[in-house]
Amino acid sequence: MAPRGSSSRGAHTHGTHDVELAAAAAAAAAAGGHHGDVSGLRRRSSLLLRADLSQGSMLGSHHTGHTSWPIATGHIITTIIGAGVLGLPHSMAWLGWVGGCGALLLFYVITLWCMWMLADVYEVKGRRHSRYKDAVASILGPRAAVVLSVLQHATMLLVTLGYHIAGAESLAYIAGQACQMMGKPQDSCMDTYWVMAVIFGAMQMLTSQLPNLEAAWWTSLIGAAMSFGYSAVAIALGASQASQHQGSVAGHPGSPSEKAFGIFNALGALGASYSCAIVLIEIEDTLREPPKASVSMKKAVNLGISITFVVYSAVSVLGYMALGDGVPGNILLGFRGSPGWVTLLGNLMVLIHMVSAYQVLAQPLFASIEDILLRCCPSLANVREWLVRAVYRCLYVAVIGVLAVALPFFSSIVGLIGAISYWPTAVLFPMLMYRAVHQPRGAVLWLMHATNGLMGAVALMAVVGAVLSIAEGAAGMKPFQGSGNVHG
Repeated sequence: MAPRGSSSRGAHTHGTHDVELAAAAAAAAAAGGHHGDVSGLRRRSSLLLRADLSQGSMLGSHHTGHTSWPIATGHIITTIIGAGVLGLPHSMAWLGWVGGCGALLLFYVITLWCMWMLADVYEVKGRRHSRYKDAVASILGPRAAVVLSVLQHATMLLVTLGYHIAGAESLAYIAGQACQMMGKPQDSCMDTYWVMAVIFGAMQMLTSQLPNLEAAWWTSLIGAAMSFGYSAVAIALGASQASQHQGSVAGHPGSPSEKAFGIFNALGALGASYSCAIVLIEIEDTLREPPKASVSMKKAVNLGISITFVVYSAVSVLGYMALGDGVPGNILLGFRGSPGWVTLLGNLMVLIHMVSAYQVLAQPLFASIEDILLRCCPSLANVREWLVRAVYRCLYVAVIGVLAVALPFFSSIVGLIGAISYWPTAVLFPMLMYRAVHQPRGAVLWLMHATNGLMGAVALMAVVGAVLSIAEGAAGMKPFQGSGNVHG
């Protein structure tokens, strides 16, 4: 059962929220003609209007604050640890022992630091920011918020597309294996990619009816468990052959251009695999108080990202030690002598994780869509919430499903979006907001500048590598036949 907590924040009603907004707007108006006060008045008036439109309706963003920090940890783990963890040994192979271990540690430390900063700007001077874009708009201004919002929502949309493709491919593999076990001929097996994509879409249409991210707490726990499950399979397989002591200091050999692009892609994969910034504030908004949300969120960030680092390191090091520079893009494919049930189990856990991880990314996107719908059509507040959700969420899943079936090479674009969005969403904006609010000085400020410059350069290299991967990978893909990244 979802943890419940009684707090003043959790007990807020629409009426009290509107009174608070109106009082804040009046205070800003009384303060005079300062530009910041005028901007604050406009923002508060907009929020007041949105609250009025949604009066009596549960559509849109409504903070309740019943979630505990362990549940938030589950959200973080489900968001970060995806099927991409199975490709980290391949990234390690391009970077070598020194570069690979150093990059894993570097991304861990920088991500942890930046997520602390992001957690600290959730509440500023008594004002809570229920969305990442709200925090950017309030602290950095509307133009910065537009940039952040485009990056954030494009990432959410395309990652759900990537999850749909990965889930359908795992489902197709499972169906094919089940068919073989029953002794049926291959042409009679219902393991066609597009059929599996439709079935996966049907699953998502059902789970997408959960009202919000807080109600999806149990999906995150399941997703986190599945993350650990297939990571454990990869770790066990790697440990079984780690005595071979494969790998090298310099990593996978190749021509200068091949080596460069391989390193660029590896850095991009590591950056994308650590990114949880696009939903961190949305997760923080589900936390109950007291204690302050930032205190609980830092506990969740510390535990979630540290667990992620341990899992990533174990999968990467043991996989590279076992298979060396020839490790494939999916570590499960490298152990040819392993029992078939191991790969089957791994794909089953990937499938279940894709179902749950889809919701962690989609629910904040759904909340934004509902806010837009209420703003454009206020009369929707008088329509039953479940009916509105059933219509537009099923339509969203259907559109994503059509793209997943017809354009499977879009999964490669997810890597590009991750390369583009990681630096601004996980490093740049958290640092800019933290500087504006807390005004660090001296060595801390210089370290922030250096880190920002370093990760900006890494992001540029990752984009170059991702573009090349798309050009090479899309050429061999055909519509309605999957991306070819079968997990077994």
